[in-house]
Formats: sequence, structure tokens, C-alpha cells
Amino acid sequence: MYKILSLDGGGSWSLLQLLTLKDRYPDKTGHAILKEFDMVIANSGGSIILAALVEDWPLDKAIALFKEQKIREKIFSKNSFWERFFPVDYIKSIGPKYSSKRKGKAFQKLFVESAKRQMNELPDFIGKPDLKLIVCTYDALNNRAKFFRSYGSGPYYDSVKLTQAIHGSSNAPIQYFDFPARFKAKNSGVFFELWDGALGGFNNPIAAGVIEAIKSGVPKDSITLVSLGTSNKSMSNDDKKKFYDIKQITIEQRFKKYKFWLWKPQLQFFKMAIVNQAKTILYEPPDWSNYVALMFLFGEEYKNGLDPTQLKRFVRLSPMIHTDKNTLPEVEELLNTLYRMDMNLTKDEEIQKLEECYANWKEGKIPNQPIEYSITRDNELLPSFGHVKYNDGISDWKS
Repeated sequence: MYKILSLDGGGSWSLLQLLTLKDRYPDKTGHAILKEFDMVIANSGGSIILAALVEDWPLDKAIALFKEQKIREKIFSKNSFWERFFPVDYIKSIGPKYSSKRKGKAFQKLFVESAKRQMNELPDFIGKPDLKLIVCTYDALNNRAKFFRSYGSGPYYDSVKLTQAIHGSSNAPIQYFDFPARFKAKNSGVFFELWDGALGGFNNPIAAGVIEAIKSGVPKDSITLVSLGTSNKSMSNDDKKKFYDIKQITIEQRFKKYKFWLWKPQLQFFKMAIVNQAKTILYEPPDWSNYVALMFLFGEEYKNGLDPTQLKRFVRLSPMIHTDKNTLPEVEELLNTLYRMDMNLTKDEEIQKLEECYANWKEGKIPNQPIEYSITRDNELLPSFGHVKYNDGISDWKS
């Protein structure tokens, strides 16, 4: 079988991926885990996990990336008053807060082995020469998704170091980092200005991994997938109502240009729209990648009634941050807290909430994200395909 590991983006929420890997591989270090797979594709926070695995760290050391406040604050390094620019100082809650430049330097110091080598040298360093590594980014100069690979040749192959690739991949704009990650590819000589790969639609890069494998000549029926997420949020009923109410007020009042006291709802709606778009990095955007990967591998069988045993070939593990009539009372407050938490978590109490999230997800109290599902008008989650409990997914992964 050809085994693909896919690691979503999600900032500090990537801690959930590390805790899942530790549960699956309790005694293995990074290289041993990577050797379990034929391809690893990652975006943003997931690419930081990939770098920790390439360093051959024990998983407890990798977990410290998010549990130790000093390390978190090196990655999310806040800009001073003199470093900030419009609109941060004029419109509260909108605009970049962190230094991209200092994040890049932090990666060079944290991931020493990855900073020494070009990506095409890493498979030999890991001890599996045919291993394929892919990091997703967004090319700001050409307005398109850009993948950096550990394989390729010719004058146009963009050879970069993993620390450079993950710097671009983790560089979420608008609400988070101030400037694109800039560097020059060694082989092609191209200068890149990069944002987070989520802007190209690859926060969950599993579909891209499937396409890369098929493009490399791997038969579809030999591909198995493990896709690790960083949680999936669906908008609460209260927020849906708030969005609709403010939108309706804005529609009515936007023509009253000289009544400046009516501008507040319009500004609220504008901020809401901008912030919602900025946070699609954590909201995914929902589910297209899982569904496309499913259709690529099992489209014909799915149409004719997919054999449930095929589910073992596609494991998606990511907690659903969602409340409905089926939510257990003991986790409702936790889910509401998690729903309000952003991806740039730097406080110890926020990290503790993520650990609580993992514990309850593992126990089955918080549902796992199905590969395919719908949400009713009453906000009820209706799974149609995929593992609905963490332990079911882990069990099929082990098998």
C-alpha cells in the first residue's frame, strides 16, 4: 500500500495533531514515524509538525513547541507600537499582530537540521530515499498556490530549505503576520513572497496529496490516507443570527450617508466579513479537500454503494467544535470556549483547553469530523461518511 500522511494548518491547534501522533506512535521519534509513510504533505501549523519530525525529535519535545510559552511567543512574536501599521492602530480587531521576520528566524534556531539542508536532501537524511515531502504555500506575486517538494529536477525546480518552506506555509495574513515570507530558491533563482497555503485552498492538503501520488504513477487502489486536522468549527446559531441581523440593518442604512450615527452596524458588518474571511484558515474552508480525495479514490464505488471496509483506507481525525441537540452537557461549556478561541494561542490556559479538547475527543465526548456530513437548519450535525468517533479512526489506522 502507498501511505500518505496529511497535516492540516491551524496555528497552535496543531498540538492536537502531535497528541494524536503520540497516541498512535507512543515510543517513536520523528524519523521512525516518517518512515511509516511514502508521502507527507503539510500546511501551516502542520508543516511545523513536519519540521519537528524531520529533526527526529521525540514527540514530547515536539509537543513543547506549543506547551512552552517562550517557544510559542517566538513563533507568535507580537509587533511593538512602532512596528504596527494600518489598520491595527485605527480599527480594533482587524490587522496583523505578529512579526513574520522574527518567526522565520525562530524556525532557523529551532529546526537546526532542516535549516542546513535543501528539501531534496531530507529523504536521505531521514533514511528513506523515496519518501516524498510537500509543503503548501501561497505565492503572493503570482496569486496562486505554490508547493515546495523534496523531489524534482531541472533548471526550474525550486530548491529551498524546509525552514524556508514552513516559514511561508505558516505565514497567515490579515489577522496574524505582517509581511510575506521572502526568500530565493537555490536552483531556479526565483524570489518568492509567500503567505499561508490556506489562501490557495490547501489548509487541509489531503486532496493535493492524492493528486501528487496519482501524478507520480501510484495506482489509486493502493493509496491509503491518514488526514490529521486541527479541529473544524461550524458557526453557532447565535453567530448565524447575529450575522443575518447586522446584514439586514446594513442593507437598510447604507443609503443614509449623512447620518453618521447609523454607521456603526455598517462597520460591524464590514469587520465581520473581513474577520470571517481571515479566519477561514481555521474554519478550513470546510471539507472540500476530504470530499475531493474521497471521490478521487472511491468515486465509482461510492456512487454504487461503497463497501464499509474501504473506510479503513481513509482515516480523517479532527475534532468537531460544534454544538447541537446531541451535545453532551458536560462538554458544552468547553466547546463554547473552544469555539471562541483563535488559532494564535499563546497563553498557558488556552493550551490547557486544547489538551481538554483532545482528552474529551479521545473519550468520544466530542465528535470526530466525518469525511462527509451536512448541517441542518437547526444546526444539527448529520454524518454520512467517515469515522464519527476518534477511537474508531485510530483503530482503523492501526489495522
